[in-house]
Amino acid sequence: MASCERTQGVGLSSVGAPYGKTVGVAILGFKAWETTRHTIENHLAHRLYENFDDAVICFQSFSDRDAQMAESLGVRYVGRPDNVGIAGGFRWCRENLKTDYMMVLENDFPVCVDSTSMRTQLVEAMRHLESGEVDLVRFRNRYNPGAQNRFASMYSRFWPIREKDPRWADTETLDTSPVWQKWVRRMFRPGKATRWCGRSPYIEKEPDVLFPKWIERIGPDFFRVDSWVLPWTNQSTLISRELFGLLLDFADAHPSTHFVNAENNRLQTLEPQLNRLWWRRKHFRIGVPEGIFTHYRVDR
Repeated sequence: MASCERTQGVGLSSVGAPYGKTVGVAILGFKAWETTRHTIENHLAHRLYENFDDAVICFQSFSDRDAQMAESLGVRYVGRPDNVGIAGGFRWCRENLKTDYMMVLENDFPVCVDSTSMRTQLVEAMRHLESGEVDLVRFRNRYNPGAQNRFASMYSRFWPIREKDPRWADTETLDTSPVWQKWVRRMFRPGKATRWCGRSPYIEKEPDVLFPKWIERIGPDFFRVDSWVLPWTNQSTLISRELFGLLLDFADAHPSTHFVNAENNRLQTLEPQLNRLWWRRKHFRIGVPEGIFTHYRVDR
């Protein structure tokens, strides 16, 4: 297993320092070299890693090209010759970060806000995590989530949109069914309609006013959402080392028969294992700020 210990611009001003806690970020790489390079260059340009105590690129199916890219960019990396998938890769990322809190990113999630907003959101997230107000924080941008996101469109299938947040960027195709038809859907599938109201922060201006039972505003642009109505996401979640380990252990103990990945293999992807009744009944408190990252690929 290959590794390099040099990391550029890490630990200069960690968001965990005021609490005596360490915070790390890992990027899970798998082929797609142009996408990975673009993402890391974007992170460096926004000085993302300077907010953390540690940053590491974790390459699966490791190659000399991976090493050359990471070394040319001056980032710490580790590599393994095999591909263990998303779930296995996330556990491997956790093993390579020894920090109290951590965020695992796939290799196609660049920063889409300015560096000041990025820092402000990370600082606020740590404050809410350390105060015990939230259990984890989602950082995929609510209004510019990038490709393959359907939160606003799924919400609009059951609920009429009352007032779009002005920052929403028309990144999804919304359901245009009449209000009465959405009401019928809610009548016939009330459980699903309730769960999908958790997507409202991704388009509505005041989701906490619309769904106060499940969504609470705990900052000017920071919501707390019950996991009964919002699923786990692999995409840019800040979480404690302890809770992340608990989730990974649960996923390992409850493998899924549902496989969706680009390689068409049978490696576990984590989201199907976690997004079941167990997750909803735990009532995890999920922090939802504006978000820092978008989904963008240069190559497949």
